[in-house]
Amino acid sequence: MSYNKPRKAIVIFTAILFHCLLVFHLLFSPVIIVLASSKGIVNASFFSFIIIFVFSLFFGRAYCAWFCPGCGIQEITGFFVKKKVKNSKAKYIKYFIFFAWMSVIVVGYILKGFTQIDLSFGMADISIQKRLLLTVGAIMFIVPLAIIFGKFASCKYVCWQAPILIIGKRIRDMLHLPGLRIKTNADKCKSCGVCSKSCPMDIDVAKKISCGEIVDDDCILCGSCIDSCKFGALKYCISTPRKAALRK
Repeated sequence: MSYNKPRKAIVIFTAILFHCLLVFHLLFSPVIIVLASSKGIVNASFFSFIIIFVFSLFFGRAYCAWFCPGCGIQEITGFFVKKKVKNSKAKYIKYFIFFAWMSVIVVGYILKGFTQIDLSFGMADISIQKRLLLTVGAIMFIVPLAIIFGKFASCKYVCWQAPILIIGKRIRDMLHLPGLRIKTNADKCKSCGVCSKSCPMDIDVAKKISCGEIVDDDCILCGSCIDSCKFGALKYCISTPRKAALRK
């Protein structure tokens, strides 16, 4: 069974839908929630990020590859850009962005408190022109990164949402909770390395085969490695983490 074809269809559809409806910024913008917190308003994106965190407790970073509108834009870009993102220390940039962003939000709510819930904040009070500008702005931020540094560059290097999912995944593993994982079978592995070459996040999948599970903060559970393996050495599985994998 191929996972990448339906996954790409789903995530591209999500991207087109959210951007055409001009609600991408309302639900996922790092700017709108900062403005909301400065006014003590709990807006739609506040709940979106909580939902994403809860999702990660069960499905890790699968949201990134299967449902994120930003990923969908990169998949569309991928029809023209074949360059692959590289594993480097630049991947830590997203953590600095996340903690700076989260600090501003927390300070805003501490100073203003939670005064009201307004799910339309950032939508009804912003003109269509500004909504369009924010939506196009998001696209113009994601696409150049993919062109210059490779497909999925924003996911790997600068995404402010990625740490939310990574934190959730780590909490899940720390508590040894069951969740979606990619299990490996070393007995079936032929050490061909195709799985590593197919990984869009530049993870050395082949090196992790012996662990019994793919454990890596950059793994977005896209299924590319599963699809590429002709020997069935990798598969999706709902299970608790393996201690050997967590130590790697």
